[in-house]
Parts: sequence; C-alpha cells; structure tokens
Amino acid sequence: MRTIRILWALPIVSFLCVPTNTRAQVQLASAQGEVGYQLPVEGLMRWTSNLLVGCDYCDGKPILWTVDSQANRESIAFMVPGADFVHVRDVASGPDRSLAAVGFAVSGSHRMGTFIAWISPDRTKQNIVRVWPFDPNVVAIAPDESIWAVGSVAKDTARALYDNVLRHYSPSGELLASTIIQGLRPQASGMAEVSNLSNLMASNDRIGWLTSSCQYIEFSFDAVEAGRYSCPNGATNSMKLAGVALSPGDNLLVGSVWLGPLTPLQLNRSTSTWTQVPVSQDSGKTWKILGFDSNALVTASTSSTMRRYAMSPAPAAGVAGN
Repeated sequence: MRTIRILWALPIVSFLCVPTNTRAQVQLASAQGEVGYQLPVEGLMRWTSNLLVGCDYCDGKPILWTVDSQANRESIAFMVPGADFVHVRDVASGPDRSLAAVGFAVSGSHRMGTFIAWISPDRTKQNIVRVWPFDPNVVAIAPDESIWAVGSVAKDTARALYDNVLRHYSPSGELLASTIIQGLRPQASGMAEVSNLSNLMASNDRIGWLTSSCQYIEFSFDAVEAGRYSCPNGATNSMKLAGVALSPGDNLLVGSVWLGPLTPLQLNRSTSTWTQVPVSQDSGKTWKILGFDSNALVTASTSSTMRRYAMSPAPAAGVAGN
C-alpha cells in the first residue's frame, strides 16, 4: 500500500559568491556493449545516478518510468490527491533508486498548485510538497538523497517575482535553502526565465545547472554559486547540444554532434574553455549523451540502445571552439 503525504514549504533566501575548481582531461574507452530501451511516448529522458528516467503521458495522468543498466523497466503511475490534471516537467533518480518529480496539478475546481514529489526506492511511500509560488521546472537528487530544483517564484498567476531560483529540500519536504540566481542571459525570445528545458545535475560535491540559454552554473551544497561558464562555440541554446553529463567526480561533458560519431567536449574550468574528449572506438551513430553511471558515460544510439563508455584520465587535448 502506498502512503502519500502532502506538505507545505516556507522560503529561505541566500545570495551568491564564487570559489573555483578544475578537473583533469579525460578519455573514453570503447563502448561496453549495448542495452535496449523503449523510447518515451513523450517528454524528456536522461540518466541520473543509476537509472534512465523519464515520463510518459506527462500531461494529464503521468507515468514515471525507469530503465536500469540491464534493461529492466519499471513504470509508476503518478497521482496527486484531489487533482484532475497533473503535469510532470522533470524526473530524477537518486543513488538509492528513489525518484523525484516536479510539475503542477489542477483540481476539479480549477485551483492550480506546483509541487515537488519524492517517491521511495520501494515505491510504497510518496511525499508531495506544495511549493507555490515556487514554480519548478527541473529537479536533481544529491548523493545525500536531498532534492534540488530550479524554477521561478511567481508574484501572481501571470508574472514572476524572481525568474530563476535554486531551492534545496529534504526528502520529507523541508525547505533547506533558496538562492536567487541573477545576471543570466535570457532566452532568444527575451524571456528571462531560463529553467524551462534546462538540465539540473548532481555530483559528489556540487550541483550543476545548464540553462536553456546555454550557460553552465555550479553551486556548492550550501546553495552558493561556485562558477559560471559559457557553452562551446558560442552556443546560446542548450538544445543545440547533444546532451550533457556531470560525473560524480565533477567532469562535465556535452555532446557536440547529433546523430553522429561520439565526439564529446569537456569543460576546463581553469581556462573556461572546452576540449574534445578522445574516444577509443565508437561502434555506431550516437543520438545524444544521457548522463553518467558512476564513472561510465551513458549514451543513446539511433537504434534505441544505450551504450556505456568507461572514462579514465588522459593527456590534455587541443582546445575546441569557444
């Protein structure tokens, strides 16, 4: 039997400062076999912690799903009590195989509320935190199993008071920290909110956020900004990148080519540049980078299969276009 708790959260606000960090150049070994997966009916998918996660029928009656490294698939019907309509925007998994989801729900009387949800590893417990006026778009689970999200904070139903806010929650729904992120490049449309279709990730010691306008920002686990970087080749739309992945050890890789040989680029934090990552052998066309499973990069191919590439240190390569 599944237990559902609905909680309220209160705001805490902090502001930004900037330390630094760097990581050595890496290389990727040949792909270690292939595992098939079923393409999502709709919505996005990505590899977080140790699972491929996504959502089918994200508008209305969402079904959250996971696929592990052995191609075992699990589906979870997601419901918000009292809601006639539920929209899930993003899903993430934690090291213990727990899940987190963000979105909004509408009741039969047309009342709308936003939420962050946590689902236990055995799927028997579900905490739903009503977080309005926070309006989260993306979510990640840190190694300590706490939940991070980015979205806007609304002034009313039509306008944002703060366009981009990072928030930190415990699995039980307690709000631990909230940081207003300022000075971001707007989307090409001029919209200042840049968390829609962005990517939020967690490593062993930080949170990484790739905005939809293609700026990469890192935060400490104290919700303090730790670095800000531009995308390679002057890109200003993260959808131009063929995926992004942050390893547990802080190596950040992005895909440089859609539907082609795997040619990822790695961020050099000390120079704010990107270098091409050597790949020993790529057995076929890569669709996109999905994420890291421990020290292995997980990619999706054009034939609905996942490939895993072991990562190891390598001599520094030439600098790619910036």
